[in-house]
Amino acid sequence: MKKKKSIFIGSKVVWLLLIAFVIAGGAVFLYLFTTPFITMNGASSVEVTTKEGYEEPGAKVSYFFHDISEHVQIDSNVNDKKVGTYTVTYSVDYLGKTAQETRKVSVVDREPPQLTLNEGTEITIRPGSSFQDPGAVAIDDSDGDVTDRIAAKGFVDVYNKGTYEIEYTVADSYGNEATATRTVTVKGKPLREEQGVIYLTFDDGPSNTVTPEILDILEKNKVPATFFVIGYDHDPAKIELMKRALQDGCTIGIHGQSHDYSKIYKSVPAFMDNVTTLRDDLKEDLDYEAFVVRFPGGSSNTISEQYCKGIMTDLVRQVQKEGYMYSDWNVDSTDASANRVPAKTLIKSVKKGCRKDTFNVILMHDSDAKKTTAKALPEIIKWAKKEGYVFKAMTVDSPTVHHPVNN
Repeated sequence: MKKKKSIFIGSKVVWLLLIAFVIAGGAVFLYLFTTPFITMNGASSVEVTTKEGYEEPGAKVSYFFHDISEHVQIDSNVNDKKVGTYTVTYSVDYLGKTAQETRKVSVVDREPPQLTLNEGTEITIRPGSSFQDPGAVAIDDSDGDVTDRIAAKGFVDVYNKGTYEIEYTVADSYGNEATATRTVTVKGKPLREEQGVIYLTFDDGPSNTVTPEILDILEKNKVPATFFVIGYDHDPAKIELMKRALQDGCTIGIHGQSHDYSKIYKSVPAFMDNVTTLRDDLKEDLDYEAFVVRFPGGSSNTISEQYCKGIMTDLVRQVQKEGYMYSDWNVDSTDASANRVPAKTLIKSVKKGCRKDTFNVILMHDSDAKKTTAKALPEIIKWAKKEGYVFKAMTVDSPTVHHPVNN
């Protein structure tokens, strides 16, 4: 009996040794083939803005089902004040075992520049006073001072009472845009007004037949004028006529790419496209920045109501908002009443309409059919000079005439 008990005890020892060997072998196996496991808190790729900044979320590390997060090392080059892509590296070295994970951090700028208007958002001036835009300042959190990138758009007609807007826009290097609007109110008693000045204006050209005659007369008499041109299809001859006009001290205004009321007055976008198309052509062919617009039919026309009710009310605001001045006229030569109005009739109309105590914007035309206008011009100039009038071409500082808007 004693011998059997000894054998049983021996077998038990063997089994215990075998189990211990297996456990030890398993431990060795796990040690040889298991590494720490890093789990990043949050996503492996994150995006933050320069305004909100980056807050490190950290990571957890486990090894053999034990939390050894206190052993994690974090290496980060994130600069959350500067746009760019950065890397955060999480690493652990535990019992000779290492592991590593990385997180990509993208820092982006979605904050527009801070745009501040000098002298406030509202200014009031008297008619006839000079207006100097006080401008604005722009500071960006990424680009710094971006004041030189500010674009201002709008026109203040200091000679006509009303409320005008100047819109300022600035963008940083990442496309974030800021805008601000200044309101300029022109009201009160006029400070000054040009007297005894004549602004000769010619609509509907250039004409290859009439415009050369008019330019010859202006050059001979050393008199400038303003030509409100229509679309000329990049005609080389007409381009040369306009170049000559500019060389002689004349200025060029926009009458419109088209004179078709049904097309241009069907909507505000249609009219503005009509204006900008011609402006771009003048810039391309003459390197000239047109600054003044004359509405076909004048701002007081009522025919536009047939195509869009209220459009003229909207357009007089829109053209100025886009940075153009516009001018009607206060002296009508009447050459638009027919194609061949007698020259003596035109001369009489101009003499009757001009006044010494104010400025005079004379409406004439230089289209192909207006030969009598060219015929009447020398006598008009001769009479005006004798009466002491001074001739000027329109500039951005010139007074303008605004008719009452009837639509």
